[in-house]
Amino acid sequence: MILEFKGVTKVYSGPKKTRTVANDNLSLSIKEGEIMGLLGHNGAGKTTLMNQAVGLATPTSGEILLIGKSVAKDPVRARTLCSVQPQSQLPLGSLTPTQAVSIMGKMRGGRPEDVTRRMKQLFDALDIGRWANTEGMNLSGGVRRLTAFCMAVVTPGKVVILDEPTNDVDPVRRRYLWGEIRKLTENGSSVILVTHNVLEAEKAVDRVAILHRGKFLALGTPSEVKRSFSSTLRIEANLATNDPIDTPSWALSSYRNGERVTYALEQASVSTAVEWAGEQVNRGHFMDYSLSPTTLEDVYVQLTEEKEVQSP
Repeated sequence: MILEFKGVTKVYSGPKKTRTVANDNLSLSIKEGEIMGLLGHNGAGKTTLMNQAVGLATPTSGEILLIGKSVAKDPVRARTLCSVQPQSQLPLGSLTPTQAVSIMGKMRGGRPEDVTRRMKQLFDALDIGRWANTEGMNLSGGVRRLTAFCMAVVTPGKVVILDEPTNDVDPVRRRYLWGEIRKLTENGSSVILVTHNVLEAEKAVDRVAILHRGKFLALGTPSEVKRSFSSTLRIEANLATNDPIDTPSWALSSYRNGERVTYALEQASVSTAVEWAGEQVNRGHFMDYSLSPTTLEDVYVQLTEEKEVQSP
């Protein structure tokens, strides 16, 4: 294994002797050449876990091994072997993408000619070459995000940690980005994708860990996680109005996200559900709808909502 978390717990002490358990006895192994998706709401403990992986924080208990050696005992080695794209936007200031990526590549030990060649390949693949010499203060959020990705992978480590890499990136370049992430694994790096975008993660990762309030709720391939927690189907509809719609009796659950509503249903209810959805289109409530198997997002919502209900 490239990276192993063994019973990692991280507790922060606050004022008035309060304690926050950011990570609670977490165990996880990252294989060579795989993309591991770490999913969870903001505050679930994802970034805290990754900070410990690169030696920026030390576990309260437990151990993290990077290629067989303790991260806590040699954090400098960990930061050498890992490359990171942080969640927050990098303040490039007057630096251009070319300057920023070149500096980072050389700081990570890349030969100048290799860094230049790799940088050009990345700029071309992500279609951001036209902004290569534009000062950072004049770049869009999406281009700055892609520049930060290039900085992380121009001389990639054995482990590449990407924290919300697609934030602010347009749909076309987002697709290019996923292609470059997969290429990292083909060249021997392991990737940890930290995100709350479950729909994107399902298509991109080899395995997934769902983290909620510091604990893992599920771990496995997307197919394994879905099979373990649900065999239902889903109807997803795009709303045509803001009028409230009563949840039909056949729906096992429902949730709304903006102008999209999703219902879970059993196989036996398909005919009834499709007829009902068609009626909603005819009445002008739905623009359209689709019937499909349960997605990782459905399982994620189900698991995290159940835990919220169970919490005191």
